[in-house]
Order: sequence, then C-alpha cells, then structure tokens
Amino acid sequence: MALPSLTSLAKVASISSSGIFAGYASALSDAALTAILMAPDEATMAKQWRIQFLKGFQIAMPATIINILSWSYLAYTAKTSFVQKLFIAATLMTGCGTAFAWTALRYINGALSIKADKLAGGSEKQSYVIRYSLADKGTKKLEESCSTKELAIRWKQYNALRCVVLVMGTVVGAYALSL
Repeated sequence: MALPSLTSLAKVASISSSGIFAGYASALSDAALTAILMAPDEATMAKQWRIQFLKGFQIAMPATIINILSWSYLAYTAKTSFVQKLFIAATLMTGCGTAFAWTALRYINGALSIKADKLAGGSEKQSYVIRYSLADKGTKKLEESCSTKELAIRWKQYNALRCVVLVMGTVVGAYALSL
C-alpha cells in the first residue's frame, strides 16, 4: 500500500482544519456566548468569557497555521489559474480568523480581560494572549464605558462576522477541491 501524496494530505488538512476552525468559532458565538450572557452576575460572565477565549486561542493558532500552509500548498500545485485563485482566496479567508481576533477584537478582548481580572480575579494564565492589549487607551476607555454584558455582546457580534469569513473561506476551498 502506497503512502498518500503530499497533495492528498494537504487536501484533508485544509478542509478539516478550516471546517473545525469555522465550526468552533461559530459555536463560540452561538452557544458559548449565549450561555455566558445568561450568567447570574458580571463576575461569572467575565470568568466564563476568559475560559472560552483562552480555549479558542488554543484552537485558533494551530488551525490558522494549518489553513495557511495547506491551502497555500494547494494553490502552488493547482493545475489551472482559476483553481489557484480559489485556493488563494481560501488561504486568505481561513487564514485571517486569528488576525481578525487580534485586530478588530483587540479593544474588546482587552476590556473583557480587564473586567475578568477585576471581577473574577487574576487569570491563571497570565499569557500574552490575555495581556496583549491591556495598556491601549482604547481598551481602557471601552472597559470604563461598557458593562461586561455589553462587551460580551459586542464580542459575539464581531466574532459572528469572523465566522462568516471563515465559513466562506471553507466553502471556496471545498469548491476548489471539487474542480
């Protein structure tokens, strides 16, 4: 029995990783954040958001790397320029999920991190992922002007937009794989 080719492995990795990332990000918006918003108090809400945020980061970073590498390889090996362009689009759309979270959600992530520290105690994981935007003026202003619930609702809305882009990238990639 022959080993699978690198192209076959890239196809499986790209569609699997993209689907898992899009599904998980969607579950955060639809299920986890909905449950978090029903928390009895702001301290519980902030603590639960932080747990989900850290878990999401653990999935997002490897998925983003796999997405970029596998879709890019498929673009490089594509037989036609049309399929190559589709793979490039899939690379960009599925690869931007983490960058979106670190840029468009920067102040919201920071403000929710501050709320979590104030209301639920310091994080067990004082990592860069929690601390990267705490010193920003926009973060501090947002934290002071919004409740934890308002911030969580904003986070849910921005994350839903991110999910649309991730799902679109997965669909474009799947279409390219079918050609």
